[in-house]
Amino acid sequence: MCIVVLLKICLEPKTGICRCKTRLDGKVALVTGGNSGIGLETARDLAKRGARVIIASRNAAKSEQAVSDIIATTGNTNVEYRSLNLCKFSSVRDFADDFNKTVNRLDILVNNAGCANMPLRASDDGIDLVMQTNHLGPFLLTNLLMDKIISSKPSRIVIVSSYFHNFGRLDLDDIAGINTTFNILLLGHFIKYANSKLCNVLWMKALAKRLPSGVTVNALHPGLITTDIFNWLPSYVKKIMNIITDLLFKNAKEGAQTTIHLCVCEERTDFTGGYYKDCKLHPYHKICDDADFVDMFWDKCILLTSRK
Repeated sequence: MCIVVLLKICLEPKTGICRCKTRLDGKVALVTGGNSGIGLETARDLAKRGARVIIASRNAAKSEQAVSDIIATTGNTNVEYRSLNLCKFSSVRDFADDFNKTVNRLDILVNNAGCANMPLRASDDGIDLVMQTNHLGPFLLTNLLMDKIISSKPSRIVIVSSYFHNFGRLDLDDIAGINTTFNILLLGHFIKYANSKLCNVLWMKALAKRLPSGVTVNALHPGLITTDIFNWLPSYVKKIMNIITDLLFKNAKEGAQTTIHLCVCEERTDFTGGYYKDCKLHPYHKICDDADFVDMFWDKCILLTSRK
């Protein structure tokens, strides 16, 4: 037990808690992947504060259940689900078109949806599935909703990245990830995940330079979270990982705290371009401070998400 406690302290020495009492009555929040894990807990907290909350994901049954759960636990009936598949640019465009026509404002956009367990193959758009789900899909979605976000300012964009972005090995000529083939054991999955999360932080830095005053964007590491992210592993490996995560990692509610903090903290109303862990600024990959690299990265992403 002493070893477990020591490991817990080393891995997650602090559990940042959002203590802000901010109300969100009259505000609209969109949370991608808000039907489970930290996305669900983020959506629940924003609904509890009075916001209209829209959950966007591709699993209708799971999302409807999440909506019912949030309504039951918060008393806020202004919670809904809309279908979004980030693996398909056509779905992203359809979602954004419908959203822009039917929702009058967007105060908070939480780009939370992510995966680490997609097959090592390309989507119908020619993008690695992990990269499209974790970065290029959200990138396109945010750009398509930008007019709505700007017209609602002060407004916020929050991007859920990961500490693992520090292990990214990104090639600007292969942001799509189709030529990254580190397939030894689980290395291929890890590198593709790390690259997608590095893209999240680079995107945050690029976007912060381009947003008008009154619109902020920040990224974060939620911590090591006990979620269903290991479900893709072989059953015997998954059992071991679940035991480890139950002992050492944060639960979903704890893991959502930094996301919530960036959504509601009044002290951060004007602060943009930061990377956070446990509700505090935290160091990030040094390549993200290379202005030329960030600009080239932005141009590549625009090109990859342009309608062909």
